[in-house]
Amino acid sequence: MSLEPRSILIVNIRLIGDVILTTPLVGILKEAWPDTEIDLLVNRGTGEFIEKDPRVRQVLFSDGSRSGGYLGRIFRRYDLAINMNASDRGNLAVLLASRNLRVGLYYGNRFWKDIWKKLLFSHPVSYPFPIHYARLCQVVAEKLGLTVTKLESKIFWDTTDENIVADLMVLKGVQGPYMVVHPFARWRYKYWLPERFAAVSDSVAERYGLQPVWTSSPAEEEQEALAAISDLCRIAPVLLPGELSLNQLTCLLAHSSLYLGLDTAVSHLAATTGIPMVALYGPTITDWWSPWNNNGPLAQQCPLSRGKQRTGSIIVLQAELPCIPCGRAGCDDRGGDAPCMQAIEVGEVLAAVDELLA
Repeated sequence: MSLEPRSILIVNIRLIGDVILTTPLVGILKEAWPDTEIDLLVNRGTGEFIEKDPRVRQVLFSDGSRSGGYLGRIFRRYDLAINMNASDRGNLAVLLASRNLRVGLYYGNRFWKDIWKKLLFSHPVSYPFPIHYARLCQVVAEKLGLTVTKLESKIFWDTTDENIVADLMVLKGVQGPYMVVHPFARWRYKYWLPERFAAVSDSVAERYGLQPVWTSSPAEEEQEALAAISDLCRIAPVLLPGELSLNQLTCLLAHSSLYLGLDTAVSHLAATTGIPMVALYGPTITDWWSPWNNNGPLAQQCPLSRGKQRTGSIIVLQAELPCIPCGRAGCDDRGGDAPCMQAIEVGEVLAAVDELLA
């Protein structure tokens, strides 16, 4: 691009993890064009944490409907608009928002659905399967003529957040080093057995002297489950049932000595901090959706299709089953417990923790 855009809209009307893995693009654009104003359009409930990012001017929210009430606020207001997934709703927002330059993804195997995107976007991008989602930031930036040397997923918090976390730690009696355990995910098929989480928590607390701190989302069912699961522990964990925002939770994670969790947005938050972490995955394709290592190479991918994968201080564990990764939402239409998750044993998780901490 020959001219620096005065304003940019990044659209990611997806889930929290997708928004987290879009933050590298914010950094690339702001470094290339420091005076450019950057806005994000996201689903309500998925991107409020971006409001504390000093590189972002404002965050706009969709309520999930086709227009979401945001079209009037974005109509022809931006020099450059970018959609970070191939959804029609996001691409429509980009078409309406941009005065000049439009970047949109298309899958490349759906002729009639793809042709209008290739014709109407100034910078159409064929979805580059297989590739880690964070690397879409690199693909988009290079399509705009920018040089990419690093992809850094980053979440910000402020002094108020730090004080809230510090006060809560004092109130809950957390003294000295601690580990964070987040035993929940958005979907049931990503869950591990509660008694195994308890066994790992107890063993790590004994081996390394780390005080267990267990967290959940504000959802009522998760708060109730958190209390029930923690009762299985011999060493009682400190419970934080939905008490922190995502910015504050990232602050908590950044000061911890270890994180243990599942295939969930909180694992992506933990990865942004660089702490030692073990994430348990089921049928998800780790090549696309594993936690991103900020200190790793641009072209990082999980080296294996399944099993134990390590990049930097991140270990992802999947069962050694020939059906992994199927990429399906569980083994039935109900999305219940996935056998591949239950095939991960306590000893494997403890061995991964030992590898990171010993």
